Amino acid sequence: MNAQTLMSYRDRPHWSYSSLNQLLNLCSLQWFFEKIERIPKPFTPVAIAFGGVYHRVMEFIALTRMEQKLPTENDTRDLFHELWKREGEDGPPLEKDEEVTPEEFASQGAELAVAYLKQIEPEERVVTMNEVFAVPVGDSERPLVGEIDCVVERAGDRSIVDWKTSAKRWPKSQADRSLQPTIYLYAYRQLHPEKAPQFRFDVAVKNKTPVIERNMTTRTGDDFQRLECLVHKAEQIVQQDVFYPSDQSFMCGGCPFREPCRAWHRRQARVMSLAA
Repeated sequence: MNAQTLMSYRDRPHWSYSSLNQLLNLCSLQWFFEKIERIPKPFTPVAIAFGGVYHRVMEFIALTRMEQKLPTENDTRDLFHELWKREGEDGPPLEKDEEVTPEEFASQGAELAVAYLKQIEPEERVVTMNEVFAVPVGDSERPLVGEIDCVVERAGDRSIVDWKTSAKRWPKSQADRSLQPTIYLYAYRQLHPEKAPQFRFDVAVKNKTPVIERNMTTRTGDDFQRLECLVHKAEQIVQQDVFYPSDQSFMCGGCPFREPCRAWHRRQARVMSLAA
């Protein structure tokens, strides 16, 4: 399926990993501002832009691997620099970072991508790329929509791969607790019931000397049942208009909705006053 199909899925009511994670785990008020009020974002958080560019470079590497080749280190560096330059020129402005310059971000990202390139195992092959899905989830009227970026295989074992960047090494339990593998494995097993892959986070750690960590995880039927219950609760949150700020979330620092968030309680007080 192509990107146009994914866009058509997203045009109708649906759930996705990013939407559920934002609503349930990050900040329900941020979800409200973005999904319901559709407030324009005055800037793009640097971390989001950086991760997006890194992800596109990983896709380039994976697509090249499907042709039984690898890009050169110079081509990989050049691509990151070019995509980062475009990121700064297109769309909302990037959030300013007083500690790191745009050029330093570009150099850091390019070296992370090269570090990933160097650790690729020759025995591993890329099976599929960019597989779009829209599958039912529990008793919800909204499908679960998304795109499985990359599936790899080695010695007959398959893994869904997702690429991340991180300022530090992940705790051992982080992959096991993440909602993303649950959703992607839930969808994949509906699309391919005869196959039961694992899920792997390939995490590029932003050390002075970049480190690439592989974090494997899997899910059971009980995890999928839990997901269906979470979706049901998410729909109750939306139906009952239960949105509130998560003031201690790690997302607060780079949130593009900081101004409406600061004013949220004053608007709520007016609404309650009018209803009294």
